[in-house]
Amino acid sequence: MASDKSKTLDAPDAFQVQALSVMDRAARNPKPILIGGGIVLALLVGGYAVKYFKENTLEKRQDAVSEVDRVYEAEMKKVTDQREALEKQRDVLVAKQPKPAEGQAPVETPEVKALNTQIKALAADHTASSAKYLEFYKANSKSPEGLAAGLKHASFAAEKGDLDTARTELNTIVSDSKSENVIHVQSLLMLISIEEDKNDLDNAAKHADDLIGSVGPELMPRALLTKSQVLFLKKDFVEAKKVLDKLVNDHGTSPEAERARGLLALIPA
Repeated sequence: MASDKSKTLDAPDAFQVQALSVMDRAARNPKPILIGGGIVLALLVGGYAVKYFKENTLEKRQDAVSEVDRVYEAEMKKVTDQREALEKQRDVLVAKQPKPAEGQAPVETPEVKALNTQIKALAADHTASSAKYLEFYKANSKSPEGLAAGLKHASFAAEKGDLDTARTELNTIVSDSKSENVIHVQSLLMLISIEEDKNDLDNAAKHADDLIGSVGPELMPRALLTKSQVLFLKKDFVEAKKVLDKLVNDHGTSPEAERARGLLALIPA
């Protein structure tokens, strides 16, 4: 079903102005109308049809990915409810214990310790949403919604330790997301991290350069720190120092600059 937006015509765009101009000339000079009138009508209808189709397709994609998001949210709610129930049990047990002396920590009984262990081990099972995000990504791999779904699936794969699958998907997403800056930057950060884990430092350095070229001032400290860390792992201390110096000089009050100073102290003289 089309959105309200698709039912409301915006101000005429350049194409519509041109078409309306043709119609105005035809009204002043009706002789060519039998020849040209059908073409003008087809152009106008075609223009609105394309606009409607694009908006309707976008709405359908957004509705489809929202359904997948709801599956993900249900998975998160399930584990949240489990955590809250265990925490409630623990709090009841703790409330029954004698209050510790002033300055002493509460005694962790075996029952409380067992509950704390269960709480710490809780993790959401994203099997269902992961499969649905992948399915949506494959069907919409060039759209912003599809790329975001692919990024989500890649993050699930990485969390499960399947770094090869995550890296393959992220390489494709990085290539296809150049016009979607937020997705491009997020996919680069994740890909570089995996490449560092896999000791694929040449590609990590290449992608770090892409990252630096893709971020604005707000994220530049993180991009520079990422590049310096890759160079540090490559033992290219000369280039690493240049990047770290730039980070400290240009963004000296950032949290990344503090970490940069620590890395500079580790560079061999």
